[in-house]
Amino acid sequence: MNSLIEEAKFRSRRGLNELDLVLEPFAKIKLESLEHGELESYLELMSWEDNDLADVILYGKSCESLDLQKLITKIIDFFSEI
Repeated sequence: MNSLIEEAKFRSRRGLNELDLVLEPFAKIKLESLEHGELESYLELMSWEDNDLADVILYGKSCESLDLQKLITKIIDFFSEI
């Protein structure tokens, strides 16, 4: 699982500064506490284009996948706490 965490941390660095401000702290603090399925969902999110990712994380667009939406909510909740 460590290799998945390292990959997820690396892929959290994005091309949009706004996403970096959300995802890098989340990756640094929360990735190790995610369950295996959540970590796989996070990696799936990190495969999205920056604009699509920004739409769901920054601009509140909903996601069709319930598992991904739960993780997106977790990321948004984390960011609102810091």
